[in-house]
Amino acid sequence: MRRPWIFVIAIVILAAVGAGIGYHLAVPERPTTIHGVVGSEKSSFFSDPRVQNVFARHGLRVDVDPRGSGEMSTTVPLGRYDFAFPGSEQAAERIRQVRPAVDSYAPFASPLAVATFTPIVDLLATQGVVHRAAEGHQVLDLAKFLDLARRDVRWDQLPGNVVYPARRDILLSTTHPSDSSSAASYAWLAARQLGDNGSVVDQVVRLFADQGGLERSTEDPFQKYLTQALDFAPLVLAYEAQYVEAIRTGLLPRNGTLLYLSPTVRSVHTLVAFTGPGGEVGRLLNTDAGLVRLAAEHGFRTADESVSAAVLAGVSAGGAALPGRISDVVEPPASAAIESLLTTLDVRLRP
Repeated sequence: MRRPWIFVIAIVILAAVGAGIGYHLAVPERPTTIHGVVGSEKSSFFSDPRVQNVFARHGLRVDVDPRGSGEMSTTVPLGRYDFAFPGSEQAAERIRQVRPAVDSYAPFASPLAVATFTPIVDLLATQGVVHRAAEGHQVLDLAKFLDLARRDVRWDQLPGNVVYPARRDILLSTTHPSDSSSAASYAWLAARQLGDNGSVVDQVVRLFADQGGLERSTEDPFQKYLTQALDFAPLVLAYEAQYVEAIRTGLLPRNGTLLYLSPTVRSVHTLVAFTGPGGEVGRLLNTDAGLVRLAAEHGFRTADESVSAAVLAGVSAGGAALPGRISDVVEPPASAAIESLLTTLDVRLRP
């Protein structure tokens, strides 16, 4: 009579042992640690415990150091890392010239934009510098904005300005174009907009030199935008993803909003793998559904547009949802095309 119970207990024990073995097979006790250097705007993504858990399920622990994308090919000791993850394909190409890559991946992108404040947007709209695009979002007309900068117009010289009557030149606050992909793209956009004339380089240099000290990483001025608001600057060059992240975490300052540059560039964040494990990180960012969803939550535009579009539709700026697609986007320059401009800016802007 007792044998059936013994049989049942034996089955339960064997099932428990099997489950334990399965768990240990699925989650290695000692994950492989992979070291990467990433653009600072991606630090919060890699430090997200949910992202770390997904990598852990694949047996990986990913440790990253944040640096400016431009620095990665100049001052960063790349030999220490399994991968580099700058903010643009152009920066990735310069990195590959310094250290050969085993592979490259482009898991997500983010358009270049301007973090600002609603009263500033309204003020610039009265000057014809800001308007609403056909998709509903608000844009900063780059040609008209650069004209204000070329004429050295100050904020306190704008008619009817009671919101920010500061005796400061009207400029975007940026990073150093030699150290950071965002500022490099802005320099190229400005040069492209100013056209083919003898003073174009001088004008682009002034866009940066007149700011005073320049940060190295895109995250640095954006953090000052979040914490110091207008006491830091009224217009801060940023990635759209940083704004989405600030909304998600509740850190956006009072009256904070976003303008898109018109035209703008879609900055493709490109992972350069130096080792096989580094390449595995890139592969998972492209293929793991959980990582793709989390990248979209952090504000990045993923290869599957439906994933990021659902997130952007829930974030607003200027009274409209962020656009799923932006029409006024120009193709970013080839690495060789921007190299000469960046070299000149580096010589002219370094103390």
